[in-house]
Amino acid sequence: MDWLVWVSCGAIFIGIWHEINRFPAVNKSFIALEERIESLEFDNRDLMRRVDSLENEVLSLSTEIDKIKDPIYHQAIEDGDGGALYNMDKERGEI
Repeated sequence: MDWLVWVSCGAIFIGIWHEINRFPAVNKSFIALEERIESLEFDNRDLMRRVDSLENEVLSLSTEIDKIKDPIYHQAIEDGDGGALYNMDKERGEI
């Protein structure tokens, strides 16, 4: 029975030694992981801001392209000329 006590004490010692030596490495890994997550969150916010900006630019460019394709129609819209708009839509068969 004496040998069983010595084996148990040895196992406990090895377990404690392993935990003491591994804990700093695990702590460093967690800190590095937290820093990487914070970096990714910052990058994500930056990318979301840039995507919003690009969406606004695409919408603006789309509007400008529409104006170039049909300048008379857009001029009538800007002038508030409902009669001209009605006549254009009627000629185009949209009414």
